[in-house]
Amino acid sequence: MKMKNNNTSANDSFTDQDDIAGSDDECLPLGEKNIIRKTSKVTALTSIMVISLIGNVCIVAVTLKTKRMRTATAFKFLMNMAIADLCTTVINMPESLVTEIMDSDQWIPGTMGMVLCKLLPFCQQVCAFSAILSLLIIALDRYFAINFPFRKFILQNHCKAIIATSWIVPGVSSLPMFVANNVIIETDGLILCIEEWPSPLDAMKSYRNYTIVLFVIFYLLPLIAISLIYSCIFSKLWKRKQPGNFLSSRSESVFSRSRRKTLKMFLAVVICFALCWLPFHVIFFMVTYDREMYICGIPVDLHFVSFFFGHAISALNPCMCIIFNKDYRNGLRRIMRK
Repeated sequence: MKMKNNNTSANDSFTDQDDIAGSDDECLPLGEKNIIRKTSKVTALTSIMVISLIGNVCIVAVTLKTKRMRTATAFKFLMNMAIADLCTTVINMPESLVTEIMDSDQWIPGTMGMVLCKLLPFCQQVCAFSAILSLLIIALDRYFAINFPFRKFILQNHCKAIIATSWIVPGVSSLPMFVANNVIIETDGLILCIEEWPSPLDAMKSYRNYTIVLFVIFYLLPLIAISLIYSCIFSKLWKRKQPGNFLSSRSESVFSRSRRKTLKMFLAVVICFALCWLPFHVIFFMVTYDREMYICGIPVDLHFVSFFFGHAISALNPCMCIIFNKDYRNGLRRIMRK
């Protein structure tokens, strides 16, 4: 979803048009041009693009080249998340990078610009939200595997349907983007693609409602669910005793180390998800409920931070897979030896 930064403006339903025209002149400078700041932002975005691209390609390659991983549902879900993150890297990140390099939100003119203004934000949102649902699916799959090790709840046919659902739900929920995202031409001739709900819809009410719906479906509920699922998993692992009546100090140490590693993995997943997407949603609520920010736009640094962390999760996900999963580390070694 495209937000207004300091270079953009839009009609406001807080006041009438005359108030808006006057208030634009009262807006404070939201950011100043600085070559060091700009270079830092471009470098940071480029870094996460490279890490995300390499990391997610490695996840997909290892899964496809390892027969056992190709058939196991858990690895299919991980590969689905990697594909969603890879799409985010290819579709979402370049636009943010170009905006920082050009230091402008200037959009493409003509029919091509109108089509891309509808299609690109839709695809960007679907990719990002599919990765979020994949995290939830992975958590559920681990829950069933640990709590019911001798029952297979998710069969191959179920796996395909679940993966399809992880794309269909974001796709359906993102359909309003085709209505909301429009090309507007500012008085100074600047062409922008922003979320501007058309009449007869109430622009501000529609913006608020859609923001709340997306926040609940793709952040609040997944965060609560993932946190509860991993808490149940770790509680089960913590209470589980090592097989055998007599434990050597060495085996007990290995078992304890394994549980600590599992706890670190679960905490890393939950914390990364919570912190990376929080700025994105906070900014949207600030724009929605802050009259001055809605009219004047978002300070450039806040705008950058929200999108940077939203992109960063696509680089962190494959890193966590490789760090905490021995199968992926071994698979990478096999690929590099060839």
